[in-house]
Amino acid sequence: MSSALDDDTQRAIAEGRETAGAMLRSAQKDLQKVFVVFVIAFMGMFMALRGGIWEWLKGVTTQRMPAELQSQFDIIAQTPFDVILLQAKISLAVGLIVAAPVLLYFSRDALKERGRWPEMPIPLWKAVPIAALSFLLFMGGMAYGYLLFFPIMFNFLAGNAAAAGFAPHWSIVLWTQFVLLLTFSFGLAAQMPLAITGLSYTGIVPYEQFRDKWRYAVVAIFVFGAVFSPPDPFTQIMWAVPLLVLYGFSLYLAKFAVTMKRGSERLTIGGVLRRNWNEAAALVVAGVAVAWLYANAGGRGAINAGLGAIGSSYRAPGVGGLTSLSATANVVLVGLVVGVAFAVVGLLLFAYRELEDTVDPDAELGDPTGIDLDALDEEGVRAAPIQAFEAMDESEALEAAQRAIDDDRHGKAQAVLDRYDEANEPDEDEPEPPRYEVDPLFTPVNPVGAIQRGREWIDWGQRLRQQGQPLAVLAVVLFGVAYAALGYTGEVNALLGQAGFEASLPAFGYSTLVAAGIAAAGVLAVVAAIVGAYVLLACYFAGTDPTAVNVGQLSTDELERAPPATFTSLTEREANFYANRALEVGDDERARLILERFDEATTAAEEEAEADEPDPGSVGDRTQRAGSTFLDEFADDTDEDDIGGYYKDLQFILGSVTSGLFYIVGTFMVVMAGSFFWLYTGGIKDVYADFLSRVPGEVLQPGQTAMEASKVIALHPVEALVFEVKFSALLGVVAVLPMIAYFAWPALRDRGFVRGRREVIFAWAGLLTAGLLGGLVFGYFEVAPRVISFLVEDALAANMTISYRITDFFWLIFFTTAGIGILADIPVLMALLNTAGVSYTAMRTRWREVMIGMMLFAALLTPADALTMIMITIPLMAAYGVGLGVLYVLTLGGRRNLRKPTIGPDTAGDDG
Repeated sequence: MSSALDDDTQRAIAEGRETAGAMLRSAQKDLQKVFVVFVIAFMGMFMALRGGIWEWLKGVTTQRMPAELQSQFDIIAQTPFDVILLQAKISLAVGLIVAAPVLLYFSRDALKERGRWPEMPIPLWKAVPIAALSFLLFMGGMAYGYLLFFPIMFNFLAGNAAAAGFAPHWSIVLWTQFVLLLTFSFGLAAQMPLAITGLSYTGIVPYEQFRDKWRYAVVAIFVFGAVFSPPDPFTQIMWAVPLLVLYGFSLYLAKFAVTMKRGSERLTIGGVLRRNWNEAAALVVAGVAVAWLYANAGGRGAINAGLGAIGSSYRAPGVGGLTSLSATANVVLVGLVVGVAFAVVGLLLFAYRELEDTVDPDAELGDPTGIDLDALDEEGVRAAPIQAFEAMDESEALEAAQRAIDDDRHGKAQAVLDRYDEANEPDEDEPEPPRYEVDPLFTPVNPVGAIQRGREWIDWGQRLRQQGQPLAVLAVVLFGVAYAALGYTGEVNALLGQAGFEASLPAFGYSTLVAAGIAAAGVLAVVAAIVGAYVLLACYFAGTDPTAVNVGQLSTDELERAPPATFTSLTEREANFYANRALEVGDDERARLILERFDEATTAAEEEAEADEPDPGSVGDRTQRAGSTFLDEFADDTDEDDIGGYYKDLQFILGSVTSGLFYIVGTFMVVMAGSFFWLYTGGIKDVYADFLSRVPGEVLQPGQTAMEASKVIALHPVEALVFEVKFSALLGVVAVLPMIAYFAWPALRDRGFVRGRREVIFAWAGLLTAGLLGGLVFGYFEVAPRVISFLVEDALAANMTISYRITDFFWLIFFTTAGIGILADIPVLMALLNTAGVSYTAMRTRWREVMIGMMLFAALLTPADALTMIMITIPLMAAYGVGLGVLYVLTLGGRRNLRKPTIGPDTAGDDG
C-alpha cells in the first residue's frame, strides 16, 4: 500500500517510525518503571469505577428528572461483557495517559539527539502558574458540565425520547462515551482565556485579530457546539452562552496582558505598590471581611440554599476546622489568603490603569491608517505614509486642516490638504473601467421589479417551442386520469382493489359528457396555473440571473452593460446564431457587440482557469500528485493531467453553483428547519403510531396492539434528535438538488457534459418528484407494513420481546417507503440524462464508477455497518440494470441515443 502514498507522506511515516524506535531503545532499561506506573494507574481507575463512579454518574444523569420519567429511564448493557470491557478500556486509557510522561522523561536523551525535545521558552517559575491555571480552568469547565449542564440536558433528552413514544434505555457504552466526550469538550473549551491571552502576549496572533474577528468567533463557537453537543436549540444555547461570555472575558484578559507587555518598561511593581498601598491594604481587609461573612454571617448558608434551589447535592465546606487553630484564627487565616489574592489582582488592575493612559492596546501596531495627524507637525505630515491619507474622506481632511488653522499652524493645514490631494489624485494611465462595471445591467431590485425587467429578456417563441410539447402531453395525461376517475369510478376502484390498495374513490355519478367537461375545465385550470408559475419563474430568473438572459433580446445598450457571466454561459454556436439574427435585421452594431463580448468573456475565463493552476510545491500541487499516485493503483490510464482536468472542471462547475448559493442555502435551511420542527414537536410520534396501526393484525396475538408487541428504544442519549436532524437534512438536500442542477447547468453545458437550456431542470424535477412520491405512498401503505410484519412474525409467535433502535427502525421505514421511489427514479433519471447528452454506451461501460458512487451513497445514509450498506447497494444496482435495459430498447442498443451524446465513446459519432 506504500506505493499509493506520495514521497512526502512516506518520508513522514519513516521519520515517525525511527523516532518511536529510538525512544523505546533509550528507555529500554527503565521500561519496568514505566510499566509499574501504568499498572498502578490502570488498577486504581478500574477499582474506582467499580467503587461507585457508575452510581455517581447515573445520579448526575437523573438528578433533575421527574419521578415518572425516572421510572421509564434505565441504563442497560447490550452484551454480558459491556461493563467489564468498558471499565478496562477507560482504565487502559488512564494508564497510558499517566505513563506517557514517564516514558517521555526516560526517552529524553534520544529525543534531544534527534532534535525532538522541546526547549522551555519561559522560566520554570512562570510555567508552573500557567499549568496550574490551565488545570483550574479545565476543572472549572468540568464543574459547569456536571453541576448544571448535564442534569438539565439529560432530563431534556430523556423527556424528548419519552414524549415521542420511545423508551430511554441508554446503552452504558454509548452513554459513557457521550459523557466523556462532553466532559473533555467542556474542559478544552475552558482553556479559551489561557489560549487567547498566550497567543496575544507572544504575538503569534495579535490581540487586534481576536478583537476584530469576533463575529467569526461566534460562528466558530456555535459550530464547535454543534459537533460536541446535542443537536437541539436548547442545549446549543446552554453550550454557546458560557463560551461567548468566556470569549468576552478572554478578550479583556488579552487586552490586559498586551497592555502590560507594551508598557512594562514604564513602571515597576514596587512603584505601583507605593502609589496604591492604601488601596491594596483595603483589599486585604476586604478579604478578611468576606471570610468572616462566609463563616459567621450566613454566607455559607445562603450558598447552600442556592445550590439546593438548582437541584445540586453539593454543599459549601466550612472553614472553622480547617487547621488545629481556633475557629476564629482559621477564619482570619482564610481571610488573609483571600485578601492577598484580592490585593494581587488589584495591583495588576492599578498597573493596567496607569499604563492605559500611555499605551493604547486597541491601536493597530504598524498600521499607517492609525496615525494621529493632530500630534504631528508640518514636517511629520509631509513625511507620513500615503496610506494615512488614502483612508480619509474629503470632510475628514478639511476638519484636520481646520484644526491646524485654529492652532495657528497654517503650514500644517496646507500640508494636510496637499497630501490628501496627492493620495486621491486619479491615475491618468489607469484604463477606463468597462461599462458593465460602471453601469451594471443587473442592479438590485425587489422580486416584482426583477419579473418586470426579466420579461423583456426572454424569447417567448423559443420557450413555447421547447415547452409546448411536454405541456401538451401532460395535459392529455391529466385529462385521461381525471376523466377516468369522474366518469368510470367503479372501474377505477376495481383496479385499485386488484392492486392491493385499500383506498377507493367516492361515486360521483356524472355522465360521460359531464365528466369530460369537468375534466377538461380542471386540466385547463391546472395547465394555466403551471404556465403562470413558469412565466413568473422564468421572468424572475431572467431578471436576477445573468446566465438566464436570452442574449438575442438585449439591446445595444444592454449588451454593453451585461456582465461577463451572460456570455460565458453561451456556446460558440449560440453566440454565432444570435449575431446572425442581428445581421438579418440589419443591426450590425448588435452583432459586433455579441461576438466581441463573447470573445472577451471566454478569453477572461480561460486566463482565470490558467491562473488557478496550483504552483509547484503548493498544497494543490501536492494534492494533485498524491491523488494521481493513489488512483494509479486502480487505473492504468489515469495520470496527473486527467486529475488536473477533473479538478479544473469541478472547480468551474462549483464556481457556477456559488452564483446561486444564497438561494440554495436559504431553501435548504428553510426545508430542514421546517422538517425538524415538525418532527421535534410530535411529528415523529405521529408517524410512528400511524405506521404501527397499519401492521396486519394476523401477525399479532389476540387483543395485542403493534405498539405493545414491539418497542422502540433509544440506546444513545441523542439518538432521537440525531435521527430527526439527519432526516431533516436529507429532505433539505432533496429539495435543493434541482436548484443545484439549475445553477450548475451553464457550467456543465460549457464543459460539454449536457446540452439544451437549463429550464429543462423543472421538467426533470417534476418527473423525479412524481416518481419519488408515488413510490413513497405505495411503500408506506403496502410495502413497509408487510416487510415489518414478515420480520417480526416468527419472534412474536415464540413470545419474544422485540426492541428496535430508533435509528434502525425508522431507517427501515424510510428505505421501504422513499426507497421504493428512489429505485423507480433511477431508470427515469437515466433516460433524462440520455436526453441531456449522456450516451447509453457511457452508462453501460462506466458501471464500476456508478457502483462506487452508490456504495458511497449507501454508506452515508445507512447505519454504520457493512451488511446494511451492501443490502442497499444491491437494489440500487438492480435498478441501474433495469435502467440500462430500458435505454437499450429506447436507443436501439445504443445506436440511436435520444440526443446527440456529449459524454461517452460515441461522442463524435452521429446518433442519427
